[in-house]
Amino acid sequence: MNKSHLKSNKTIPYLWGGLFLGLSLVVALMSFFYEIHSARSAVEQYVGIWEDDIARAKIFQGDPTLQNKILQQLKQVHKAVGTTEVQTPEKLQCFFSTDVPLTYNSLPAGSVRVCFSGAELFWKSLFSPVFMVGVLLGMIFLGVGVRREFLSHLHEQKLEAELALNKELSAMSRQVAHDIRGPLTALTTLSQLSHEMSLEKKELLELAVARIRGIAEDLLTKGKKEKSLEISSGKTQGPDLSGVMISLLKEYRFSHPRVEFAWHNHISSQKALVSMDSLKIQRVVSNLINNSIEALPEEEASINVTLMERHEHWLLQIMDNGCGIPEEVLPRLTQEGMSYGKDHGHGLGLFDARKTIEAIGGELQIRSRQGVGTQVVLLFPKISENLSQIS
Repeated sequence: MNKSHLKSNKTIPYLWGGLFLGLSLVVALMSFFYEIHSARSAVEQYVGIWEDDIARAKIFQGDPTLQNKILQQLKQVHKAVGTTEVQTPEKLQCFFSTDVPLTYNSLPAGSVRVCFSGAELFWKSLFSPVFMVGVLLGMIFLGVGVRREFLSHLHEQKLEAELALNKELSAMSRQVAHDIRGPLTALTTLSQLSHEMSLEKKELLELAVARIRGIAEDLLTKGKKEKSLEISSGKTQGPDLSGVMISLLKEYRFSHPRVEFAWHNHISSQKALVSMDSLKIQRVVSNLINNSIEALPEEEASINVTLMERHEHWLLQIMDNGCGIPEEVLPRLTQEGMSYGKDHGHGLGLFDARKTIEAIGGELQIRSRQGVGTQVVLLFPKISENLSQIS
């Protein structure tokens, strides 16, 4: 996080505080003017009731007792009412006032000027419904804004943390790949010099060395811009899915002799070309096969791998006779961090398989029944063999 970003984050509370203060002042002014209007309306309404009596006393200069009593009662009409003047209203000067015209027998009879106390208006406006509702709405508005800003800030922090983690993982991947090269060279030399090893074992060793080399190269390219997988551009050639699976199953038959691995090829084409490099195919399928191996029974353990063809997709099916998975767990099984039946599972295998296959427009499907086994189907979009040979 750069310094300018930190500085902007520190100023956010002051900005929201200033906005709240400004909004409160606006609401207070609105409430104040509302109280002035309310006081004027109350006075005008009350004077209108006693208009004839006030006008008669003013015109005929009679006994002012009733008139003074009426004017004194204006204080009870509104607490902000201060002094009043009937005889010479123009002499009474005040900042907040109202002039109420008088008529007598439909003839003008002057006016009454009523002054209001600014302090009373101010305090009354602070406890008026207008001010209370305005402040409440303002707090709700600001609360929503602050919450939105806070969530946005958390999102930025999360993105920055993920970026830092990706950089760290990228650096770690390159270091691991660099360190692998030493023992990889020794294994390569061993596979070339060993004369007592059988051809089958030597082939398996070469396959394993090739996979390790591929993993090392893949780790070294982490964090760099990935190569385009567009077959139509002629930049890459899709591998044969059946060939990759045959090689991979050779390794598993050697490393897990107690498991019966069966390979079934039910496609009419000579090759099943896909837009995913061999290393990723091996990684995805290895994760799935490893899951199946961990769920297998002690005796008569079997895994059947079948390649089929459906319209625009190649279907690779991996089926085991393991313990199975509960139906309620299946929808969440491909989520990151979700693991089932493993004491030390990280929940990354199926998640990585799903993300990898979906990246090329494919799909991963899981069906399972407890006590019977699990079936995983990978749908690979087809690519044309002619397109894959374009150079």
